[in-house]
Amino acid sequence: MLRKPMESFRLFLALVILYIMPIVITFWVVIHAFSDTWRNTNPMRAYAFAGLCIVLVTAFCYSLQNILLGSDLGNSLALFLVGAAIYLASWFLWRPVKHHLDFKTFAGIPEVTNEKISLITDGPFAMVRHPRYLMVWIGVLGWCLMANYSGAYAIGIASMFGLLIIVNLEERDLIKRFGDEYRAYQKNVPQLIPTRDGVRDFISNNFRKQ
Repeated sequence: MLRKPMESFRLFLALVILYIMPIVITFWVVIHAFSDTWRNTNPMRAYAFAGLCIVLVTAFCYSLQNILLGSDLGNSLALFLVGAAIYLASWFLWRPVKHHLDFKTFAGIPEVTNEKISLITDGPFAMVRHPRYLMVWIGVLGWCLMANYSGAYAIGIASMFGLLIIVNLEERDLIKRFGDEYRAYQKNVPQLIPTRDGVRDFISNNFRKQ
């Protein structure tokens, strides 16, 4: 009885991965790769150019949708539940990250303006330097397992490499902004993969007191 609804839901998940991840990667690559240029011009040009690139990427994905989706690897309740658990685990990072980042930061506004910002090193940023991208990494893995399409796995893996590119572009910009302060932060806190002590401290500071 559940076979058809589950197949439809998995297809929906695969389509979300197919379109959303290329859009996310495209936006942040455009913002970070040309941040010096954007800060010397009208910020709206950054979003206009990013929007144009997103339209082109979306059109490309749509034109090759069936190819990019790949093969349906079938229903697997066990795999779906594992994926759901992994995806939900990513949300443990969401509230602490959201607490430390305002809307402007989520929208990339500091990268395209000369607005002064402070370096954030506490909360989830004391566990890894880029908890937002770690959250996406974990979420994409869970989403791919739930979808169980070959194309979703391929796009998920490509997206993880894309996020690594974004992280390194962002760090290049952060070094320009904060200099030795950020270099010291790099030495003390891992980039994306937390240590056991870091995870323990994060859980203790963000959940056990509640």
